[in-house]
Amino acid sequence: MRHHQHGQEWVPHWHEEWTFGAVVEGECLSSVAGHPTLVRAGDLVAIAPGIVHTGALAARPDSASVLVVMLYVPGAWLEQTGITGPARSGSIQAPALAREARHLSSPEAVQAWLRRAVPALAQALQPQPCASAEAIPTDTVRALLERVQSAILGGEQTVSGLASQCGVSRERIHRVLKQWIGMAPADYLRAVRLHRAKHMVLSGEPVAAVAVDCGFADQAHFTRWFRRTFGYTPGDLMQASLQQAATHRGRPDQG
Repeated sequence: MRHHQHGQEWVPHWHEEWTFGAVVEGECLSSVAGHPTLVRAGDLVAIAPGIVHTGALAARPDSASVLVVMLYVPGAWLEQTGITGPARSGSIQAPALAREARHLSSPEAVQAWLRRAVPALAQALQPQPCASAEAIPTDTVRALLERVQSAILGGEQTVSGLASQCGVSRERIHRVLKQWIGMAPADYLRAVRLHRAKHMVLSGEPVAAVAVDCGFADQAHFTRWFRRTFGYTPGDLMQASLQQAATHRGRPDQG
């Protein structure tokens, strides 16, 4: 899977397979088993089966491009090929391998890349001394996280509404999200709203309308949180997007 949409994000989820990936351009702010982490261009990523994670893509100040390549690899393939996977989830710096991931276009190329990338990850991501095994949610917790995901995708923007839709108490929602995402429910919902707002601004929606649609009290309130989260205002982002579009229109056609 190739992800290249600035502002794209994922609500809490997990895979039954290993997830191996490369950040080719841009960066991704993620939470893996409740631990926030930032991976940047040149990083390789490994996420073990069953581990809850989230993510949000962003361009870096020195580049407007984002590209993250993700591969979902069954454990059976690792066994058949004799490759030992990492002992834990994590990321490493491997710029050459990350750059090569841009050009993966066939099963043969993907497998050849994995034969080099997975051992590099395994060598670096050894068991940590005195560290407990990565926590995998129980079936009950998974079911609750799935309900949380459905409610958020359905547009729920309040902790009370989230708890009501999931049929649990606010305290239960708080404990689960704090453990598995590393954020309190209110902080996580605000982050989801802000990333959605960022995508809407980039799509050309008026800032005032975005503020209302994403549940902020007013435009000033929205702007304060946006600047606090991303380091610039919605107006700054809109202006930069317009300038980039104008530059692109001014380029001569190729071919």
